[in-house]
Amino acid sequence: MQHLKLSDAERKILLSPQNILKQELTIKRDDGSSVTFPAFRVQYNNARGPYKGGIRFHPLADEEEVKALAALMAVKTAVAGIPFGGAKGGVQCDPKTLSKRELQEVSRAYVRAFADHLGPDIDCPAPDVNTTPESMAWMRDEYEKIKNTYAPAMITGKPLSFGGSCGRDKATARGGFFILRDYLLGHQLEPKNLTVAVQGFGNAGAHMAHFLQEAGCTVVAVSDSRGGMYSPKGLNIQRIEKAKEQTGRIVGEYCEADVCHTERMKRDGIEFISNEQLLELSCDILVPAALDNVIHEGNAANIKAKIILELANGPITPEADAILDPKNIIVIPDVLANAGGVTVSYFEWVQGRSGEQWTDAEVDALLERFMLDATRDVRAAAERERVSLRRAAFLVGVQKMMETMRVRGWISN
Repeated sequence: MQHLKLSDAERKILLSPQNILKQELTIKRDDGSSVTFPAFRVQYNNARGPYKGGIRFHPLADEEEVKALAALMAVKTAVAGIPFGGAKGGVQCDPKTLSKRELQEVSRAYVRAFADHLGPDIDCPAPDVNTTPESMAWMRDEYEKIKNTYAPAMITGKPLSFGGSCGRDKATARGGFFILRDYLLGHQLEPKNLTVAVQGFGNAGAHMAHFLQEAGCTVVAVSDSRGGMYSPKGLNIQRIEKAKEQTGRIVGEYCEADVCHTERMKRDGIEFISNEQLLELSCDILVPAALDNVIHEGNAANIKAKIILELANGPITPEADAILDPKNIIVIPDVLANAGGVTVSYFEWVQGRSGEQWTDAEVDALLERFMLDATRDVRAAAERERVSLRRAAFLVGVQKMMETMRVRGWISN
């Protein structure tokens, strides 16, 4: 951030969250026993608007992780140009060991614990890792019961039937696609000549693979938590989506339990690979869409992709960045590339406050405008300061935050 020439006081404000909230959530299990989970809500900065950020249910969710993610959210909302600050929440639990009723109990307990710190003008949560539109519906319902009010804008990512927005399910991938398509057009790269590998076949990764295939790219590899599939001729994403839906695995078309039909795989030119192998494939575009820190000091030198679109949060470590930069690999950073999700969350917040319901076409057109405006800002900063797109994105985001804080008198002009 030396390009911004920040004072010590300004750095201190940016490096410290405004509020760190912690509670213990105790719920009753289906067998009648009780269990307690640590819960967190870190409200990092609200200079530009209400705090905004997801709530994750994960065994490794802790204060430090939530704090780091809240800081990234503050930058991301500023880069996207939407009037929100940054926050993040987490419950340290393993949702895979909880029944649907127990997950509902955790969701409602979270809102009861932090209700006085939430609200459409205070802090507006959203889904994150292992939370769903249904989780958000439970949370909204609990908040409205506690506050005895009608508050569809207090949380986003809700089901369409309960105050959600059209386009929210594909927003992260759609926003990233608009940014990547703009880059390809600007560099006169034809999608039909490009190969793509997508790590992670959850909501964002599956939609991105679908969008890129529709655009004409050849998707040569995809993966989920159990491993990946590779074919130099290209994969049929629709068939993989169907297999995933029916069996829970992307390899479901070829495998039943632990038995795989090798002859059919050979006929279709399919090879099974690991998530680690997928990252090191020869391809034009690599889309990490699953976990953080997957590209690190140990494998960065083996990355062969020419463009990396960070659809996941923090998939590249700082040490890896230092290795990738001299290789002239273009990295479109997460605070820009996956900002489509929070942008459509903003649209949902607006609709909730106004009582409107926008169409898919309206959401898509507005999302494209926001993403391309943000891309132009970041690209201009990168060219002006002669820095990477990641550094440029942080410059843009922090600069917008600083401008608002100066107007508010939080820091001197």
